[in-house]
Amino acid sequence: MPLRIKLLLMLAVALVFPLAGWRFLVEMETTLRQGQEAALLASAHAAAQAFVALEPDLAPRLVKPEPLYVRRVSVPLELDGYADDWAGVEQDAQLLVSSKERQPPARVSLVRGARGLYLWIEVVDGSPVRADLVPGRAQDVDQVLIHLEDADGIRSYRLHSAAEGPLRAEPMVNAQGRIPTLGVAAVWHNRPDGYTIEALLPEPRAPASLGLEIIDYAGARADQIRDRYGTGSGGTPGATRPLVEAGRDDAVLAALLPEATRGRVVGPGGHVLRRGGQLIDRKEEDLSFLRWLRAMVYRWLMAPPLADPDGYGPEQRILRVQESALALDGVDAVGWRPAGSLATVILSAAAPLPGGRGAVVLERSADALLIWTNRGLGGLLLGGFLSVLAAAAVLFGYASYLSLRIRLLRNAAENALTPEGRLREGFPRSRASDEVGDLSRSFARLLDQVHAYTGYLRSLAGKLSHELATPLAVVRSSLENLEHEQLPESARVYAERARGGAERLRAILRAMSEAGRIERAVDSAEPEEFDLGALVANAGAGYRDLTGERQLRLQIPTRSIPLRGAPELIHQALDKLVDNALSFSPEDGVIEIGCATTVDGASVWVSNQGPPLPEEMQDRLFESLVSLRQGGAESPHLGLGLYIVRLVAELHRGQARASNRPQGDGVVFTLELRSIR
Repeated sequence: MPLRIKLLLMLAVALVFPLAGWRFLVEMETTLRQGQEAALLASAHAAAQAFVALEPDLAPRLVKPEPLYVRRVSVPLELDGYADDWAGVEQDAQLLVSSKERQPPARVSLVRGARGLYLWIEVVDGSPVRADLVPGRAQDVDQVLIHLEDADGIRSYRLHSAAEGPLRAEPMVNAQGRIPTLGVAAVWHNRPDGYTIEALLPEPRAPASLGLEIIDYAGARADQIRDRYGTGSGGTPGATRPLVEAGRDDAVLAALLPEATRGRVVGPGGHVLRRGGQLIDRKEEDLSFLRWLRAMVYRWLMAPPLADPDGYGPEQRILRVQESALALDGVDAVGWRPAGSLATVILSAAAPLPGGRGAVVLERSADALLIWTNRGLGGLLLGGFLSVLAAAAVLFGYASYLSLRIRLLRNAAENALTPEGRLREGFPRSRASDEVGDLSRSFARLLDQVHAYTGYLRSLAGKLSHELATPLAVVRSSLENLEHEQLPESARVYAERARGGAERLRAILRAMSEAGRIERAVDSAEPEEFDLGALVANAGAGYRDLTGERQLRLQIPTRSIPLRGAPELIHQALDKLVDNALSFSPEDGVIEIGCATTVDGASVWVSNQGPPLPEEMQDRLFESLVSLRQGGAESPHLGLGLYIVRLVAELHRGQARASNRPQGDGVVFTLELRSIR
């Protein structure tokens, strides 16, 4: 198992303690939050009951049907039929939906001004029918009926127009047979998709209700009503709905709330009816660095899920949030959302109004890090957690550093040898005094000794050839003199064997001497310019007498191959490759010799039919004293020929490669060459 994995396992065991502490913090934080939720929800219930007791007429008006909401404006409105002075009010316009149309055909907005009750109606009608189109049939045109009900009874009006501009509403007889004495002023504007009406109604006495009925005729030549809809439903489309004032700051509600709490009373549809109180706005710059750090740790490790803060703004006319929606359905609800400061969150609690379809929504700022209010416990837990994290970081960092050093040492050890088995210079020696540094220096000393021993082995052939030359000459001369003596037949057999062994030793010494000579020639080679193609062609012509019955094929390009190097050494390397091919190819086989230009130099290859190379020997063939030839041949083979080929390739900044032919019926030896600078 890797060292880093072991250290990570130790770290995982050590992390059990901070994880247990973290779970303890989460549980304590959850308990504290549940306590805050229960307290604020109880305050919401108390505020709802007190509010209903102080305003007993409001809750019954919030039951079905949904009321029409009226907002109070402080600026005077101009009755001109344009919506520029209604800016902001149309945001909470209520829809009058027809049962026959897929799109909402009408929107209604109501405000209370200094002169009375203002009404804005937008009607979608693709085929308007005005009074000027049906002369004499004023009742068979598009029209709007208004029914205003208060303590004085019901006042009804009809609005229709033959052209754009101001108009007077036509009073209608009510169910008691009375005609309203107060008039209604209005302005009618046509649009491509319908029309708009801005009207000023008399101020009704509370409690009041309003009914609207929109009558849409099918066309100018038809007296058939296409659609009839309004504030009611079914057979009474013009049924009245209660008028409820919305969006008012209420001092009574503010007095019912706990300190630093904001409250809102919402009606059906989420319309804000009353609001009061104020939240504490804690600025971000009030945070100290330690508190900011605690806030960041809390947000990442312990914070509960927070809702989207959009839709909770203090100026919202309609509160469409989860808490208010649940409370309007009669279910208590609480929620948390982030505030502007990292150290603050806002708790919301909603309770339904008794006897109505409204709700009271309370909001209160809370410390986002409740657990840190206990400074002793918070500091202890935070310090312990940060200490374990710091220790884990140091342990992991040291493990990574130690693993990196071991990996670098392993890579250096693997790259200490070239693919040909030669030692590379420059093995790194660490100066560190620890065990890894000692191991690095031990590897370096070992490689130095291997390098010295390898150098000794490489020079051994030259030394042996020099030392054995004289004794071998003595043996050969003695055997030659012995041939002139009269020997018995049994002794002559042994003399012949001794002479054969001496000849083999002489051949071995000659090969060893040749390898040493080539090494010296490589060291002292003087480069010259020559044509590699001509050299290979001349050499191939000389090999034809040696191939016997074998076919010799030359692949020489027509263009010259200029090269700067040692042509005599390349010729000797080619001799070794051809000699090797002759030794392994069958008598009727094919030998190919060729050369070509490469991107950065040239290449020479010799291909022959014969047995393929074993996979494990393809990279070792060019080492000294390595051979695949079987023993017992007349001429001894020490594996120095391909070693000489490698020396010539390295002199020309290239390499020698051996591989099996693609057909698997022989071997290809390639000599890659570059010009010597």
